[in-house]
Amino acid sequence: MYSQAEVIADTLADILEQPVNLQVLSGLGGAVAVSMVAQSQSEGYIVLFTPSTPLTNPADPNQVSFQLDDFRYLASISENQNALVTYGNAPFSSWDEFLDYAKQQDEIFYASQNITDRYRIKAIAEQENINIRVIPVSGGAGMAPLVLAEDVDIAFSGGTHNRYVDTGQMKVIASLNTNRLLEHPDIPTLIELGYPSLFTQALRILAVPKNTPDHQYEILQQALKKAVNHPDFIHTITHTLRHPLFFMYGEELDLFLQERRKGYLNMLNSINDEN
Repeated sequence: MYSQAEVIADTLADILEQPVNLQVLSGLGGAVAVSMVAQSQSEGYIVLFTPSTPLTNPADPNQVSFQLDDFRYLASISENQNALVTYGNAPFSSWDEFLDYAKQQDEIFYASQNITDRYRIKAIAEQENINIRVIPVSGGAGMAPLVLAEDVDIAFSGGTHNRYVDTGQMKVIASLNTNRLLEHPDIPTLIELGYPSLFTQALRILAVPKNTPDHQYEILQQALKKAVNHPDFIHTITHTLRHPLFFMYGEELDLFLQERRKGYLNMLNSINDEN
């Protein structure tokens, strides 16, 4: 995430001919940064760069300090490559093999990065009648060491896995996106595997506070439209991070976020109904 933010900041600085400084705010799966920008009165001089999940998938939808309409959305940049992964020497290499393995164990250990993937794996565990212990971690940097050390059986990954799959240290067993993953086209999605309501789709987006004046909004959006065609930017996203480029602007992006928020709430309701 930080590498992507760096290249965006550097490219925007060149286009706008003024400094673009980075401030990293971690906590609550990105909700701390989202909340801070929602309450900002900077009028266009602060830009939020975040995965869409803190906006669309809050841990408690009834107790958040921000709403989707607290922002004006500039653009999406790329799509997270959400996957379920395991270590390279795991005794299973597919989802069906994992289920067979899991049903023979007293307990499966799962590394979770956010509340949404926690809901999802618990729903799968109930449907498949397997016991899963959730191990919360902080981002891909927290997930990878547990998987590589074989301290967990499976884990959620938003893209960190690609470099380890190349070396044989990790394996992907399912795509959590609506489509198969760019780097792993042979791996089925959860939808294909029989879990139609448990998919996710997260975009990396840029937004400004809703009080941002129109002229500031237009300047930033036009600068971003130039930035996403910059060779350094394209190389970082597609070759370094290995995420697919996914450009969406303004009202189209706003509609996407509303639909994903609705889908998330429907997923929570279906899980609560089953319980």
